Amino acid sequence: MPARRVAVLLNRAAQGVTAARLRWFRDHVPAGDLFVPDGIAAARGPESTIARDHDVVCTGGGDGTFMLAAETLLALAPARLPALLPLRLGTGNAVHDTCGSSPPTPRGLAHDLARAADPGARIAPLRLLEVDGRLTQFAGVGLDADWAADYAQLIKRHVGTGPLLPLLRGAPGYALTALALTLPRLVRRPFVTVTLIAPDGAEALDGDGRAIHRLPPGATLYTGPATMVSMSTVASYSAGFRFFRHVDRIGDAFELKVAVASAFQVMRHARRLLAGAADPARMLDFAVRTLRVELPVATRYHVGGDVAPATRGFTVGTSARAVPVLRLA
Repeated sequence: MPARRVAVLLNRAAQGVTAARLRWFRDHVPAGDLFVPDGIAAARGPESTIARDHDVVCTGGGDGTFMLAAETLLALAPARLPALLPLRLGTGNAVHDTCGSSPPTPRGLAHDLARAADPGARIAPLRLLEVDGRLTQFAGVGLDADWAADYAQLIKRHVGTGPLLPLLRGAPGYALTALALTLPRLVRRPFVTVTLIAPDGAEALDGDGRAIHRLPPGATLYTGPATMVSMSTVASYSAGFRFFRHVDRIGDAFELKVAVASAFQVMRHARRLLAGAADPARMLDFAVRTLRVELPVATRYHVGGDVAPATRGFTVGTSARAVPVLRLA
């Protein structure tokens, strides 16, 4: 079988798209297959060409870059949708974990480009959420939305692409953000108040992802204080943590997790819980197809790691659309 034709679409604003990496890509990717628009939002023209001429698109950036590329390609509605493979060059890398993307070293990037071109590499659909009409793989309100806002303020805006970035990219920046901004706020305001309604019903899950109780359409799944409310169609919540470890066992539903924990409990158990450990005293799990999140006061939330304006409510549902991606066997 002939090799797949691979396009590389880089987001100049992504923290991993440095001048040195741009030079590497220009040395290793044919000019007709490399696209570096001025701002990922300006990529509609290149993506029209990509959709027509390429079999696989490697996106250079984080989860937001990947999802914007997916949305644009889906909107173009080509006869054959190219598969996507995200390169690990951004802040959030949940989709990258799902696709098994390599570390962003020259060797790792070369491996990903070779894998994208390999006609035998597995392609499978990636299910998506729609959050008030916006496509994403995960969303949430509470602690994770606060952390996303804090990371954008501290690392993306203040550090940017400056000389400190190599020291703070990845886990060091995540930890600094949590210690400097997110955890102190959690001490002051440990909970948000939410009401979660499932218009199409839901299943409560046990620690092994088995349905233990079916809730009827219109049921209130939870109401009261919560540390974090998160929903996803992918297992990873970035950094290799399989927070949504039941998501591949629940059919066409998405996984909803409701955490109720004090600041002390978060600090003590965060690593174990992010890895997907069962903890029925602090974590509730549901398989859901549509969800209404209601908030008594306007509260910020995130969609794919991008912070959305404060709102009194939003709706989440499984999307009828999916994108083909290179996935691990």
